[in-house]
Amino acid sequence: MTTNRVFKIVKEIETGGSDRKFYRLINNGKTSILIRGKSMAEYRAIQEHLARCKTTVPKLYCSYRDMAIVEDLGDNSLFELTVKKCGINQILYRRVLKELVNLQVNCTRNAPLKRYYDIDHIRWEQDYFREFFLEQYCGLTQKKLRGFEEERARLTDELILHMQPFNHYFMHRDFQSQNIIFKDGKPRFIDFQSARFGPLTYDLASLLRDAYVHIPQRIENMLLRYYLNRLIIKGVDIDTDRFIKTYYLTGIQRNMQALGAFANLSLNKNKTRFLDFIPRGLTLLKSGLRREGFPKTLQILKEIENVR
Repeated sequence: MTTNRVFKIVKEIETGGSDRKFYRLINNGKTSILIRGKSMAEYRAIQEHLARCKTTVPKLYCSYRDMAIVEDLGDNSLFELTVKKCGINQILYRRVLKELVNLQVNCTRNAPLKRYYDIDHIRWEQDYFREFFLEQYCGLTQKKLRGFEEERARLTDELILHMQPFNHYFMHRDFQSQNIIFKDGKPRFIDFQSARFGPLTYDLASLLRDAYVHIPQRIENMLLRYYLNRLIIKGVDIDTDRFIKTYYLTGIQRNMQALGAFANLSLNKNKTRFLDFIPRGLTLLKSGLRREGFPKTLQILKEIENVR
């Protein structure tokens, strides 16, 4: 496929939280996807790296400035397959986890990444959660948020400390069910342009503690054990207890970020469908806070009344 061919736009594709635009194109009976937005040079660099590592990402046909044309993977996202079709299918999730380990282990070396999941980004996620969810969405005052402010520093310190042994890996950054598409029975990963170096646990928590999908605790534990076994097969030596603690701390961070995003998108960007995912996101966040011992923040969330 080359840039001098004539494409016809079939339709604009409804997106999640992304500010980019997506269109399905057709040329000689074959479809492809047009992406328009910022950071396309970064997208191309990461796509080419992942393709060299034989990671399951869409083929890149061409790119120019603020646009790229990529392979059409279809509409069978893990979200669609789980929520609308077959429920929690552990076979599908195991395939995703196997490919996630391959992504993390095989694609870290020489990755063209400029960003890190560091203390600045951790604090940014917490600020994002506070501004858009706690303050704007829930209407909480500074006085009401004192408990959160007291505990967020400890959360940051604990996360930085515990994630050190497995912190420098390729991190997708938005590894959730809507960004995983099955084609020919294989999971393919999209929306990786925000990738950075970070802990193994972030993408894992994004998938298994996903506010879009209800994964029962029993199945989450089984999938977590499967993931750890895949790491062992790949030769990654970890302290399991430390890893699991980091997994739940990272899950708290991820759920905060997701709730901030749901509030921002629904209140400020007219994407009100994201309101539907707030209850599940709150449930996950509260369970993580309870498990890891952050009672003041947990109490703030328990006292939220009349959540829209």
